[in-house]
Amino acid sequence: MDDSSTINQDNRGTKRRSSELLTSDHCTITDTADTAASNNTTSDCDSSGPYHCLPIHGEHKRAVSCLSFAPSTAASTTVASTSCIDKVVCASASADGSVRLWDISTHLDTCTSTNNDSSNNSNLLLPVATITGHTRGINDLAWSPRASNLIATASDDKTLKIWDVTRSPASSHTSSFASANANGNTNDNSVGMPSVGTGSTSPSNDNNCNSTGDSITDALVEFKGHSNFCFSVKFNPQGNLLVSGSFDETVKVWDVRTGECVSTLPAHSDPVTGVDFNRDGTCIVSSSHDGLMRIWDVATGECLKTIYAEGNPPVTFVKYSANGKYVLSGMLDGKLRLWNVMGGRDTSIMPTANSSKDYLNIGLSSAQGRGGQCTKTYTGHRNSKYCIFSAFSVANPIRQSIVTGSENGKVHVYDLQTRNTRQILDGHKDACLAVATHDTKEIIASGGMSNDRLVKFWVPK
Repeated sequence: MDDSSTINQDNRGTKRRSSELLTSDHCTITDTADTAASNNTTSDCDSSGPYHCLPIHGEHKRAVSCLSFAPSTAASTTVASTSCIDKVVCASASADGSVRLWDISTHLDTCTSTNNDSSNNSNLLLPVATITGHTRGINDLAWSPRASNLIATASDDKTLKIWDVTRSPASSHTSSFASANANGNTNDNSVGMPSVGTGSTSPSNDNNCNSTGDSITDALVEFKGHSNFCFSVKFNPQGNLLVSGSFDETVKVWDVRTGECVSTLPAHSDPVTGVDFNRDGTCIVSSSHDGLMRIWDVATGECLKTIYAEGNPPVTFVKYSANGKYVLSGMLDGKLRLWNVMGGRDTSIMPTANSSKDYLNIGLSSAQGRGGQCTKTYTGHRNSKYCIFSAFSVANPIRQSIVTGSENGKVHVYDLQTRNTRQILDGHKDACLAVATHDTKEIIASGGMSNDRLVKFWVPK
């Protein structure tokens, strides 16, 4: 492995999404063996594709590290009788140590949508709530799939925290998505009951990123146990467990209710960069700068599979597909890879210098059985230094995509099946490491690093 694949005290900051950066269910996939380095046809600019940028943007004080839309089950309140869309809320986390909630519902009315690009005339969106309480930057966040008002965060302060986004010290009432739905509440401001930010906009030149709505400062649960930066966090589908990955090279599973560590997996030999649960919560996938992805049995802690690519490039991101059959990975060789993980058990065969294929290490040759080979590779974006998020966009069955950020500030949208570049979205002045897609709507969110700090939203024209 070359020097760029290792982590040490001198170059660690070039591999991160958070504060260290600032020092410098229905997804149909056809398996096709990927033998070519690239099979992509690239669009020149975002104007040729379906997405355009909404004329609004959110803003942080430092780099945007991650984004996540509230699950549709958690934000299904109808905003107004005259509107033709449902509530859409996106959470963004930053190296400034905050999480901000953006309600973009009133800007998504497809009945009156326009093709205007926001690059020259964008309004600053005011957050409906701001979460603060970590002492250092936040690397990752996750919405609970069961409790619609809960968000988990992972921070450089070595802790994980769970927050109730409906609790504010400034108000004596709560108004979660769930209670709003139950009561038939159609208040636009049902997220955190904002007292300042209401999802409305102000001119971007006001530089008014301090209008933060309700301030949420007290976490419901704090999780302590990692000895280095907490870098990744996810809820299991049942919502009763958290999994976290850390720069201490371990993966930990936590009880959401008590905050106790259920198990610690000595997962990797370098910092852990990503974790995720599969669709039924029985398995966890982890990734690391050691170049490996591993799949773990949640009940036993056993390593079931080890996955690696040719040349063993550092792995910076992992995510299960909605059907649980595939894992999407990002690596510092600038490639996204899709792996079929439905196979046998790990036989602890490690990659060698003579490895010539990207394959799933299950004790089978790359031509045998299910799960024996990387099925698709997506190339065109730039990724050689940072951990960049990617996402499946499968809300539209006829336009299923892979979305990823890029170190040149663009967002790349790849066709899930053909691997062709469907569109390139150009909207940030610095590297774009944070992207997210909505689970039921064709909406993309993207966030820029320290010379940009903006959160932008993209929808079909």
